Amino acid sequence: MATEDSLVPPPESRIAEVATGLTAVGLRPKRVEDRGHTSLEAAVPRTFPDASWPRLLALLGKADWFGLADSSARGRSLWAAFHNSTPAPNDTAAADARDQP
Repeated sequence: MATEDSLVPPPESRIAEVATGLTAVGLRPKRVEDRGHTSLEAAVPRTFPDASWPRLLALLGKADWFGLADSSARGRSLWAAFHNSTPAPNDTAAADARDQP
């Protein structure tokens, strides 16, 4: 029987999968290490193909949390963040509240 712990792959494998996927859709992810989490950040050009958005959103969904910023001055950018350790099954809400910027 699978446990909840085995349903979420370890952070490093998810980070690698998302970084590879972002590259595959034409973005250039940058890895940023922070206290308690690792983020992938990438600029999203205005010319990003409409057909690639579903794949991009599916990739971002593998992160513990993510965001997209759209600024007329700085352009569009995204980030996907991952806890450095997998939270205990019943501790995910506490970890989310503790580690979000």
